[in-house]
Amino acid sequence: MAAAIITLALLTALIAGCGNNGNGNNAEEGTNNPGNPAEMPEYVFVPEYISLSSEIMDVSHLTIIGDKLFFASQSMDEETYNWTTKLFSVNFDGTSLSELVNYTLDLKPEDTPEGAMGHDQILGMFSDAEGNLWVAESGQYYLWEEVFDDYGEDDEDTGIVPIDDVVVVSSVVSSVATVEIPRPAPISPGGYQDLGSFSAVRKLDSTGRELLSLDISDLSDGMEYFYISTISIDNASNIYVGAGNTVFVLDSNGRLQFKLDNDNWIDQFIRMPDGSIAFSGWTETGRALRKIDAAARGWGESIDLPMMYNQMFPGAGDYGFIYSDGNNLFGFDESTGESEKLLNWIDSDVSPDGLGNITMLPDGRILCTIQSWSNTTGRSNVEILILTRVASDSLPPRTVLTMAAMYLEWNVRNAVVQFNKTNTQYRIRVTDYSEFRTEDDWMAGLTRLTTELTTGNIPDILVTSNLPFNQYVARGLFEDLNPFIDSDPRLNRSDLIENVFRATEINGGLYQIFPSFYISTMIGNPLVVGREMGWNMDEFTAFLRANPETASPMGPYMTKESFMQQAVTMNIDEFVDWSAGRTNFDGGGFAKILEFANTFPDEVTFDWENDEWVDENELIATGQQLVAMMSVYDFWSIRMYRALFGGDIVFKGFPTESRNGNVLTPGGTGIAMTTSCVDQEGAWAFMRMILTEDWQRENMRWGFSTNKIIFDEMLKEQMTPQTYIDEDGNEVEITDSIGWGWGSGGGMTIEINAMSQEEADQLMALINSVTAVSSTVDESLMNIIMEGANDFFIGRSSVQDAARVIQSRASIYVAEQS
Repeated sequence: MAAAIITLALLTALIAGCGNNGNGNNAEEGTNNPGNPAEMPEYVFVPEYISLSSEIMDVSHLTIIGDKLFFASQSMDEETYNWTTKLFSVNFDGTSLSELVNYTLDLKPEDTPEGAMGHDQILGMFSDAEGNLWVAESGQYYLWEEVFDDYGEDDEDTGIVPIDDVVVVSSVVSSVATVEIPRPAPISPGGYQDLGSFSAVRKLDSTGRELLSLDISDLSDGMEYFYISTISIDNASNIYVGAGNTVFVLDSNGRLQFKLDNDNWIDQFIRMPDGSIAFSGWTETGRALRKIDAAARGWGESIDLPMMYNQMFPGAGDYGFIYSDGNNLFGFDESTGESEKLLNWIDSDVSPDGLGNITMLPDGRILCTIQSWSNTTGRSNVEILILTRVASDSLPPRTVLTMAAMYLEWNVRNAVVQFNKTNTQYRIRVTDYSEFRTEDDWMAGLTRLTTELTTGNIPDILVTSNLPFNQYVARGLFEDLNPFIDSDPRLNRSDLIENVFRATEINGGLYQIFPSFYISTMIGNPLVVGREMGWNMDEFTAFLRANPETASPMGPYMTKESFMQQAVTMNIDEFVDWSAGRTNFDGGGFAKILEFANTFPDEVTFDWENDEWVDENELIATGQQLVAMMSVYDFWSIRMYRALFGGDIVFKGFPTESRNGNVLTPGGTGIAMTTSCVDQEGAWAFMRMILTEDWQRENMRWGFSTNKIIFDEMLKEQMTPQTYIDEDGNEVEITDSIGWGWGSGGGMTIEINAMSQEEADQLMALINSVTAVSSTVDESLMNIIMEGANDFFIGRSSVQDAARVIQSRASIYVAEQS
């Protein structure tokens, strides 16, 4: 109750701040006002991007020796499609790229049987005090032979039904007594023979020629599971190997000196500025950097690490090490025991996605690599970045617009970086409030954002994902974006998937835009559940009663709580009207949801040693599961489920009183312009970018595109069969496949062809029919709902009483918030 009262107080004041942005967001870049989140910090790091040759597809294990950068990269043979690992050196400015031609990665023993498969990999690269290059390698090899079962016989051990059999199911909804649905055939795995793992450390000269080779495979002796997770070398050329929970310390000739055990996994070694080695990971007291005292042959000092770090790298100068939390780069000052924020990646015009090999140079500059993928060229692009610290007031002035988010998706981060690098008039400055969460309070970021909104610190642009969007719209926080689209000289509504944005309108206003979308639904075979989309809870439960033989109507791992969470999220607009401040939990429909939720178990436990994992695909294909929850997020998944359900599906949707339970969810990230935005022209210049053809072509990796041209291109690609010419000169279609059930001694495989016109028409009918939109449910409201539901589940109240209590509490809360 206390939490609800606090949230209520914060949100009630929200509308008061919506019309006034008291932080002066239209400040110019180059000035510094510590109390103004729109201002740039006193110093920023400016990147210099240095392109590498197009033959370099990736960079790993970057090592600096003198004035050269040494690194490993994967290379594919265009004829055999085999991948090999090569070593290269290059100058800091990207010139003089050279392969270390005398280096070969192959740990396979000479007596390895013909036909053996496996892989070699580089575990790490490092330099010693004399400037030699060391490479740590590992390899694992095996033999594999497939064996196919007789397709005409049942596999009694697996319970999988062969292709000649059928599953017979009945249905009342479709008025069809029996239906025969063909099922896929089983394929059982063959024999697997492990040929062993091998590990080595080699010292190389500048051409890759081997100067010394140390076989360290015998470190695994006596260990049930041996995997080298990290490796390094100190200034005395002692070699440190982390495997499992153990640190092995070898001398420069590979002789074991001592070993240390840790309670948890050895994650990563870091070479400290004095040349000693420490490891980062979990210790008995939490996440820490734990130094290794080679002279004492034991553990040294331990430094507690912040919760949010996800990558750590060697430091230089005043910093013992540096680390990134995904948004920022920090340096740890050993003399003070404090962390200092060095830079924000977006403020430095760098997208954190694809960053690697981060290194602090002795002069304080930051060197790293960044790898990006071009959807247009179908190739990877790798660049070297050297970031130099400069005063913010030395940069050309631009209007700074603020953006706030509760976790910023990669594609919007890329959009901000692209905009900031190319627009000379405006600059977006982002605050990702997820970084304020703590180990004790994972909602601290949301609390802080809500507090700032109530005190008038309104951003110009707000990322709507993970926020109570409908609630904010009801309070007048956002601008209607339809007028901006209509007045845009190069962007029209007809350029977009119109029904998608029409579905997200609230009272005729469009308050968010997004680059992609998907649709949550419930599906089944139309011969079993009926061909028409939509049903209510009465029709759904009648269907289940008519098919009592189905073991798992909605999958084997659904619980009371998970069903309720799903039902509330997909039905919330039927029970809550934020704009009117009304709720409808006692109208009868919600009680039916409670009753059905009570048919699921309280929890699902799984004994990994004794229980057999049940694959939902197998249940569907064998007729034990008649309906399934599905996220329609790509063209391929539709074809897959059609095959699983015997060749056809219908998008019935989640059972709702309106019988319209196909629910649209904005994908990527929704973006809204606040009514406090001080420069709407600048904000729209950024926001429109994510709707454009060029941007979506490069940045669409998940979901359906909201740009019509890109959507149509993706659909055409999926409908075009990929073919090859066989040995007889015949054109043969290349099919996709999905398989499961291999762990039980048998399996099933389904082949999937290119998308048909019928399937494309069915998808478009689904998209054009959607009117409901999912929204993040206010946490306090969800707690009210779940507390009332749990009273019914444990028998403390009847279903009618539970619905009345939820209605009473929810109506008061929603009315006060509206």
